[in-house]
Amino acid sequence: MIAQLNSHPEHTSVSCNTISTLHKQIEIVDTPADRFCTEIVANALKIASTGQRVLIVQLLKGGIRQGHDRIINLAQNLDWIRCNLIRNISIADLNDLELHNFEQLWKHVRGATRSSEYSLVILDDLSLAIELGLISIEAATTFLTKLPEDLKIILTGTNPHPAIVELAH
Repeated sequence: MIAQLNSHPEHTSVSCNTISTLHKQIEIVDTPADRFCTEIVANALKIASTGQRVLIVQLLKGGIRQGHDRIINLAQNLDWIRCNLIRNISIADLNDLELHNFEQLWKHVRGATRSSEYSLVILDDLSLAIELGLISIEAATTFLTKLPEDLKIILTGTNPHPAIVELAH
């Protein structure tokens, strides 16, 4: 059900290796820490230019006046969301407001993937959110196994969680 994982051999570049997909619906891409894969963004732009809706979600990146209710339209058919935080999340030390904002973003992502609004969702740092205890592995695997058949999702980030990788086998 999920794509086979290939680790990025050189963690100094902002690009990543294209991986072979075992299932057309989900891909896992191991990207360098604190970098976003340029090939994935270029592909998202290409897909959006065909009229298909694309959503890029950076779960652990913050931004002032951002969040699930302030989606940024990068290009026609290409939306981008970050968490409504004044900082990036790298450790699980969120205050109540930050945790609420993260939970709202995760709720929005689950709703957006269940709707037919988007053809492609790029979800960055799901595994790190699991590692930090912000999303349970059970919630993540349930989310991934219950995606609509017509939705493609690309999971990016460093060190994919073993349980998510196991789903690829």
